[in-house]
Amino acid sequence: MGEHASLADAHSHKLAFGRVMGELAQARRDLAVVVSDYGRRLGLERFRELCPEGYVQCGIAEQNQVEVASALANEGFATFAPTYATFITARVLDQVRVNLGIMGSPVVLVGVGCGCEAGPLGPSHMAIEDLGCMRQIPGMTVASPVDVEGFMDVLRELAAHPRPAYVRMNDDAGLRLSAGKDPLFPRWLRRGDGRVALVTCGTIAANALGAADVLAAHGVGADVLAMPCLKPWDQDVVRGLSGYELVVTVEEHAAIGGLGSAVAETLAELGAGPRLLRLGTPDRYLEADVRARLLARMGLDAAGIARAVEGALGR
Repeated sequence: MGEHASLADAHSHKLAFGRVMGELAQARRDLAVVVSDYGRRLGLERFRELCPEGYVQCGIAEQNQVEVASALANEGFATFAPTYATFITARVLDQVRVNLGIMGSPVVLVGVGCGCEAGPLGPSHMAIEDLGCMRQIPGMTVASPVDVEGFMDVLRELAAHPRPAYVRMNDDAGLRLSAGKDPLFPRWLRRGDGRVALVTCGTIAANALGAADVLAAHGVGADVLAMPCLKPWDQDVVRGLSGYELVVTVEEHAAIGGLGSAVAETLAELGAGPRLLRLGTPDRYLEADVRARLLARMGLDAAGIARAVEGALGR
């Protein structure tokens, strides 16, 4: 646990990815990491030392990256394919649909720089529709862990039980939120007698917790539920939200197609009655800027989330 704790303190999912790959390579050789130019930034030195034949560099050719990864997975390798989230989801959607969806190739796609993390590079690199794209593929596991520790545990789970999957990779704010034996299982980060439920995924969970603190100071109780797995989807947990006055989804993703849509679909199908407020990125492409300023302008920082909740409650 010591190594993992020190790594988590660095808040870097990129280094965490390389560390887990190196850790897995100590015990097995049937691993493959297929990259498209981005491999040097992922801390894969240990993995390449232990498993040099498992490192495949495809260059800037993400569609080919998915094809190669699929072939290796079909030959029995536990295969991971990391690169910028916009490119490993939207650019390669047809390859994912055919290879991971129709053929069922057990490749783990890993999206780098999700949401607004790649904001300084502009809208071409900001993945705000990736979860929606991947939710549409039958048989896919779609995960957005809330912190580094959860991300590492999801990688280990998918290496132990390979299947078609997409995992978001984001640096976190340093909060240790993950716990429990199943890294894909929903978890209450805060639960009391709140009248509001904040439902979140990904590292923006830290902002949801911050909003709960602001609301508590204003006399509004808010519980916080993390849903690190958007597919398969836990309907039973969502059914339990029916007793709240207001359910608010908080995601670093378009309000269309992601967590908010999943919660809305489930509540509608179950006939559950709470009012739903979906907070996410607006229906437009975002301007280049750093993540913190982008989130603040969209009302997705702690203060903005709290304001939206109070507005919905008529306060």
